Amino acid sequence: METVAKIQTGLRLTPMLLTKLKKNANKEGKTFNRYVEEVLERSVMSDTPKLNREDFIPDDDLLSLGKTIPAFTQEEIDRDPRLSCILSV
Repeated sequence: METVAKIQTGLRLTPMLLTKLKKNANKEGKTFNRYVEEVLERSVMSDTPKLNREDFIPDDDLLSLGKTIPAFTQEEIDRDPRLSCILSV
């Protein structure tokens, strides 16, 4: 598992909010820090739609259009994740 560097920060919370957060963290069996981190991650990620590749498998007509795509170098493909995804079908 890759270790991600974390930055320590300070938050100003009301006593009531702090109590609720600690209580919820305890209910879920998590540390306060981990619980707050997950709540913040969910908040940020909720703006980003979760797409499943299986939902976007192209039909034969669309695949035939791919034959008109020019050749790309591996370096170009590696630099652009969208291009990599498109060409990996």
